[in-house]
Amino acid sequence: MISKTFQEKFNPSQQAAVSFTGQHALILAGAGTGKTRTIIGRAAYLIESGVSPSKIQILTFTKKAANEIVERVRSQFPESTAISLKGSTFHSWCNQLIVKYPNLFGASTYTVIDQDDQLSIMKMVCGEYKEDFGRLRLKPQQLIDLYSFARNTRKNLTESIRILLFKDRKDRETEYEITQQRPYIGNLLKAYQSKKGNSKYLDYDDLLLAVSTQLHQNEEARRILAMDLEHLLVDEMQDTNPLQWELLKPFAQVCRLYCVGDDAQSIYSFRGADFRNVHSFKERVPDSTVLKLNINYRSTQHILDLANWLLARSPIKYDKKLVSNITEGSFPVVMNVSDQWQESSWVAEEILNGFQQDDKFFGDHLVLSRSQYYTKTLQAVFIRKKIPFVTYGGRKFLEAAHIKDVVAVLRILNNPFDEIAWVRFLTFWDGIGDVRASRALGNIVAGDGSRPIGTLVKDALPGQDGEKIGDLIGELELSKGDVGQLVTKTFEAMELGLAYKYRKDWQEKRKADFEVLQLLAKSYGSLGEFIGEGLLDNAANLNKSHVLSGSELSPSEDRDHVIISTIHSAKGLEADTCFVLNVSPKVFPSTRTLHDPEAIEEDRRLLYVALTRAKNRLFITRNIDSIQALTKGDEIINEAKDIPTESYFLSDLPDSLVEQRTYEHTFDKPRDVGTPNTMDLSSGMDFS
Repeated sequence: MISKTFQEKFNPSQQAAVSFTGQHALILAGAGTGKTRTIIGRAAYLIESGVSPSKIQILTFTKKAANEIVERVRSQFPESTAISLKGSTFHSWCNQLIVKYPNLFGASTYTVIDQDDQLSIMKMVCGEYKEDFGRLRLKPQQLIDLYSFARNTRKNLTESIRILLFKDRKDRETEYEITQQRPYIGNLLKAYQSKKGNSKYLDYDDLLLAVSTQLHQNEEARRILAMDLEHLLVDEMQDTNPLQWELLKPFAQVCRLYCVGDDAQSIYSFRGADFRNVHSFKERVPDSTVLKLNINYRSTQHILDLANWLLARSPIKYDKKLVSNITEGSFPVVMNVSDQWQESSWVAEEILNGFQQDDKFFGDHLVLSRSQYYTKTLQAVFIRKKIPFVTYGGRKFLEAAHIKDVVAVLRILNNPFDEIAWVRFLTFWDGIGDVRASRALGNIVAGDGSRPIGTLVKDALPGQDGEKIGDLIGELELSKGDVGQLVTKTFEAMELGLAYKYRKDWQEKRKADFEVLQLLAKSYGSLGEFIGEGLLDNAANLNKSHVLSGSELSPSEDRDHVIISTIHSAKGLEADTCFVLNVSPKVFPSTRTLHDPEAIEEDRRLLYVALTRAKNRLFITRNIDSIQALTKGDEIINEAKDIPTESYFLSDLPDSLVEQRTYEHTFDKPRDVGTPNTMDLSSGMDFS
C-alpha cells in the first residue's frame, strides 16, 4: 500500500507505477510525464516498503544522472537510511561485479583499458599485420569503431562494414568492395582480440560481455547474484543497445526488472540503440506488465496535439497520446521562410521581442536543429545582434579554423599592427613557416605606418612570396569600403589554398560557411564595425563582464543565454519558447533515410523529441520553396521513385493544429559621416 506521503506527490498513473507489485514492469513514460521523478519514487517506495537499499541497483547512461537519482532518493530518508543504495552506468556496474566476484567471472587478473589503450593496441596490430592493413584505406581508430559497433549491435562483420563504411552508398560496386575488404578487416580484428586476451586486457565492451555471458550460461552465476540483488531499476531504457539488452535479459531470472523509457524518444540508432528493447518489452520479458504515464507537466495541450498527431501518422503503433495538465496556451506557429538568412533574422527578432517587450529571459528560448552545422547562419545573426548563446553538439562558427584564416586578412586591413592576424595569414601560404613569418612580422610592424600595407609586405618578405602576398593585400585594400565585397574577394583569393588545407572535408562541410560569412559581412557598413562588433565579441580574453565568446558564455559565467542545440543533444532540455529549424521536405525525413523505413521512423521520433521540448510556445520553420515544390508534385528525391511525397512528416498538416505564417525581412545598413575624423586618445589619462 502506497503511503500518504507518496500519494500526495504523484498522480494516479504515477502512483500505480511507483507502487507496482508484480514481477517485471516497463513504465512507458511519455515526454514531460515525470520519468525521472517516477524512478526516484520507485526506489524510495521500495525502501519504505522494507527492501534493503543494498539490494536495489539503479542503472543509467551517465554517472551524473546516477548520482543525482541516488542523492534525491537518499534525501527523502533520515541520514544513513539509504546510504547503501547504488546507482551506476552499465559499464561501471559490470566492472563492480567483476571485481566483487573475481572467480565467478574469471577476470581476477585482468586489467581494464580505456579508449587510448585500445587505439595503442590496434596500432601495434596494424604494424604487425602490415600486408592486411596496407590493403585498406582505414585508420586504426576506424577499426576500433567497427569492432565496438559490431559487438554492441550484435551484427556480423559484413553488415557492420556496410553500415559504418558504406552507409551513404547504394551502388553495385558496394557489395564487391565489402567482400574484398572483409577478410583483411577480419584478420586485423581477430588479431586485436587475441592480443587483448593474451595481455589480459578488458575494454569497456568486454565488461558487459563478461557479465552477460556468465549469466546466460551459468546457473550458479544467476543464483549468486540473486542473493545480493532484488530490484534492478533501469533509466532511459529506449537508449539501450542489443548488447545491453543481452546483459539485462538474464536478470529477469535473477531479480525484478523495472525499466523506464519511451519508445517514441529512441533516437540514437547511430550509437546502436534499438527502440525495440522498449517496444517489444512485454513479448521479450515473460510475466511483465506495461504501465503508461501520459499526463504531461511540461507542454500546453496545443503543443501536445501536434506531437500526438505526428506519432499517430506512423505505421508503428506507439499507442501513445499525451495529455497536458496545462489548460491554456497558444497554437504552434509554422513559419515559412525563403532562406536561412531570413529564417535566422526572424528567430533573432522573435527572441529580442520576447526579451525586450514580454519580460522574457534569453534562457527562456531554445533553438533546435538536426545539425549544429545548419545553425551557423543563426550564430552569425546572434553575434551581429548581441544575443548571448551557448551551443550544444557542435563547433562555434567564428572559431572554425577556416573562418579564422580569412578573418585574419580582414583584421590586418583594419589594423596593420595586429601581430596575431599577421602570423596566421603569413603561415597560411606554402613555404612560409613560423620562423620566416616572425621575421617578416618584425619588419612589417616596425615599418612606416603611412605606407600601403602591400608595400610593407614586399619589403619585409623579399622574393616571389612577398610580391604575391603584397599584391593581394594591395588589391584587397581597395575594397575596404565595402565589407561584403571585401570578404568575397578575400575568399576568392584564398579559396584554392583553403581547399587544399582542409581537403578532407572542404566540399562537404567548410566551403558553404563562407556564404554565411559574406552575408554577415554585408550587414555591416564598415570593416571596423564588422571586426569590432562581429568578430572581437568572439574573444574570450577581453572584459568578461560584457564580452562573450562567439556570443557564448565563458565556462565560469552563469549568465542569461539562449541555447542552440542539436536535437540529439536536447534530451533533458526544455524551454518556455522553442524554435525547431528547417522542418522541410528532404529534411524530415532526410533524403538519406527514404530507402529505409526504420530510419524514417527514427527521424519521426527525432522530430517528436524536438516538439516536446517546448513548454508554452513552439515555432517551426520550413523552406517555402520546398513546400511549394511538394504541392506541385515534384519528387522529393530522384533516386527514390517509389517514395511518395506524402513521406514528408508535415504533409496534410491540419489547419486546426497550427498557425501558418510567411516571413520577409532585409537588413538595414548603418549610416556614417562621409569624412573620417581623427581619433584622439591623449585625453584618456592624466600623466601628472
